[in-house]
Amino acid sequence: MTRQVRSSIYGGAVTVADQAEYQRLRDILNAQSAAMASSASRWTQAACILAAQRERLVWCPAAAQSAAEPSAPVHTDQRARIDAARDASDVMARRCRVLADECTQLADLVARAHSLYAEAEMRNTRIVNRAVRAFAVHHPVATGIAVGTLAVAGGIYGWATEESFNWAYASKATAWAHEGVVSGIGAACSGSGGRLASLTDLPGQSINDTAAVASPFLSHVGGMVQGTSLRMRQVDSADMAVGGASGIQDALHDLRRLGQANGAGDDGLAYGTIAISQYCRQDGSQAWLVTIPGTDGQKDSPFGWIQNAELMSASAAQRRDADSARLVVQAMHQAGVQPEDSVALIGHSQGGIVAAALASDYADTYRIEHVVTAGSPIANHPISSNTWVTSVEMDDELVAALDGASNPANDHWVTIRGTVTDGDSDGLCTGRAIDDSDGPYRLTHDLKYHEAALGHALDLGSPAVQQHNDHFRGTIAGDYVGTTYWQGRMAHHTPGED
Repeated sequence: MTRQVRSSIYGGAVTVADQAEYQRLRDILNAQSAAMASSASRWTQAACILAAQRERLVWCPAAAQSAAEPSAPVHTDQRARIDAARDASDVMARRCRVLADECTQLADLVARAHSLYAEAEMRNTRIVNRAVRAFAVHHPVATGIAVGTLAVAGGIYGWATEESFNWAYASKATAWAHEGVVSGIGAACSGSGGRLASLTDLPGQSINDTAAVASPFLSHVGGMVQGTSLRMRQVDSADMAVGGASGIQDALHDLRRLGQANGAGDDGLAYGTIAISQYCRQDGSQAWLVTIPGTDGQKDSPFGWIQNAELMSASAAQRRDADSARLVVQAMHQAGVQPEDSVALIGHSQGGIVAAALASDYADTYRIEHVVTAGSPIANHPISSNTWVTSVEMDDELVAALDGASNPANDHWVTIRGTVTDGDSDGLCTGRAIDDSDGPYRLTHDLKYHEAALGHALDLGSPAVQQHNDHFRGTIAGDYVGTTYWQGRMAHHTPGED
């Protein structure tokens, strides 16, 4: 049995008329499902009646005579005819049940593809987040015990399933509380967690305020450990982890390839390396795609752990000062990106936060038209409505919940949320299969899960996702020229260094 990802879509531009039509189609499918289920029940009843009728033949004199004297012409094939009718009834019952299940699955697919559940699900999520946040603010110890107990229970289940402790099960068991707990921690730390505020404020804003308070101290610590001097150089790679992209799916796959190549140190690539791809249009204008990997945690890497807090800060100045953001901006300048050029950014984890920070803070410097993030907590970043945002997240992914809030759902912001399920087949009704999914259950922060979630969302034919994919393609439209790779290293400032 392989693991698969099923996707739900939130946000996007959908007209009221279209929404009503999709709702009508879903209702028709559900009605047909109910009709088929009723037919299956009637066919099953018919089979039972025929079986009972067959048993009565034992007491029928004519049938008994036929059984004792096979040559007798009276009712010799009654049982055979009844058996055939009963078997046919069973077959029809099974077929009707299959059709009922398929109609139900199609209705669910229509609902998920066209966000018919989105409003209700988001409303329920907000209620849960606010309740958990309020409890966490006023009862932090009890909250810690409750969440810890759930995590341990998840770990025990994982131990019973795989005979070893697995953090992935602990994360899955506490997934429903991730955003609320993080929001409550932020509220408690930032001082914005009054009783009324906990119940009425938008959850999650305080985590960015907390990051703003903590960032100066963390930045100072990071400066002592890593240094404050960012040294960037262009590197060559024969592997070409990032090539020309024809849509979000290609770009996300290349992002995964870049992260793997950086981690393995393949063909001149190493940690702290980003990619910038250039596209040339017939009118001579340029378009660019910047591919930004996630946190690598290396001592001299601009993509360290501390930089995450700076990028999550409510302060634009602190976000701009984050080493990973500085690396991307410097690389874009060196690569030749001009203010009038179309730019798309795609990033995983910290890379996605960098993309959101640049879209928030460099809108006057660069024409950032589209941002794609995978597993990145960016719900509270002040991204302009001129920039389209496509976010891919997993529902039990802790990292994506570190903003303590759900992403906005509007015309320019679409969120694809994936759920891992077990299945034997790959398809619309089951989900998109995950590469190498056999074996232990893994944390869903791995990019292969986001790839599968995006793939299933595209398979569903969601108009919102298709619009975003078309917009992304339009942003980088043109002939692919090539990709340059830029590597950053942190160092201590030396006397005489600029």
